[in-house]
Amino acid sequence: MAIGIIAEYNPFHSGHEFQISELKKLTGGEPVVAVMSGSFTQRGMPTILDKFTRARLAIFGGCDLVLELPFVFAVESAQDFARGGIKILKKLGVINKLAFGAEFPDLSILRTAANFFDDKDFSEKLKKKMSVGISYARATAEILSEYTGIDEKILSRPNNILAIEYLRALPAEILPILIQRFGADYDDGILRENFSSAAAIRNEVYKENPDWKKISASVDSETLAALQKEKIFGLVSKEFLFRPILTKLLTATEKSLKEIYGMTEGLENLMPKVAGTSKNYFEIVAGMTSLRYPASRIERLLLHFLLDLKSCEIDELYSGIFARVLAFNERGKNLLKKISSSSEIPVVTKVTKHLNRRDIYERRRKLSPYQKNLLLDVSASNLREILFEKPKDLFQDFLNSPQFIEKF
Repeated sequence: MAIGIIAEYNPFHSGHEFQISELKKLTGGEPVVAVMSGSFTQRGMPTILDKFTRARLAIFGGCDLVLELPFVFAVESAQDFARGGIKILKKLGVINKLAFGAEFPDLSILRTAANFFDDKDFSEKLKKKMSVGISYARATAEILSEYTGIDEKILSRPNNILAIEYLRALPAEILPILIQRFGADYDDGILRENFSSAAAIRNEVYKENPDWKKISASVDSETLAALQKEKIFGLVSKEFLFRPILTKLLTATEKSLKEIYGMTEGLENLMPKVAGTSKNYFEIVAGMTSLRYPASRIERLLLHFLLDLKSCEIDELYSGIFARVLAFNERGKNLLKKISSSSEIPVVTKVTKHLNRRDIYERRRKLSPYQKNLLLDVSASNLREILFEKPKDLFQDFLNSPQFIEKF
């Protein structure tokens, strides 16, 4: 059997390497399968390195097999991010443990918080708080703080929120393993001597003259080289989303906007007004952000708009799961052989066996739910490739096969 991890690795750093090392010590060296976000993260930002590079770096960092978390789950709330990843891992038929990090070390209390979500009192309190404009995340943290006695600030930390959502979604046959996080917080933007956050590493790389020596204290040599290479080429940037958004709005109608997944409660009217007076992408996000709708929710919505993800498609896409293989080592190769006979979902190694380029533009033939999901991932990859000062080549999903990383 194997251990599952759901991650972004944006980028892979020493904290991730520590987690995997600890897992292998705890379990006697069981193989590790990571389900990793593809081209965009949960908060709606393009990844600093492409998914193929990040998968390769994760193998160098200790993972044995890396699969892609489909866009429909990767760019979602913590609840659906967790549920999507766990659903894929469960369907593989080889996972009996899920590992995750959290700042709060008591698994039993986190489990108590997770169980409270199904309580009638929780639902009523949540509706009441959200009715006065409080966001889902903040309302949830306030209610769980009252119920568990855990400080609201602790519950509000992204990794603790995700830990609770993992426990909510975890089936009985998969055992949770909590590895306590230490060092920098998830969103700590300052580089530390050793365990810096991914946010701090990204912030430094985006500076005009990054301090590579400081960065090297928090990433391995392979990741450092990949970041330096990307810096020379030019980094991906959200600011390049501005013109595609304006262009698509030129032909959008109120009806078409209402159909977009997440476009609720008048956002379909607010979006054109804000975009029409904004000078850049960041002004659009700021103009649509409110107490009820945090910036991360708005940034996800803008991606859903650009990729034409409709509310009426969500249930079908959620059902159409698959395992897209990005990278593996020798142990991962052996595990893939087991998965090929035990998996309840399609295992995708070559996209060309499941889709062709005409599916992107013509949309004529009927696709199965998993093919529609895979098509959305290809579109998301293409969108990321144009978010550079010098856009890269499109359709990398059709050109790249899973990477086999031999001994190193």
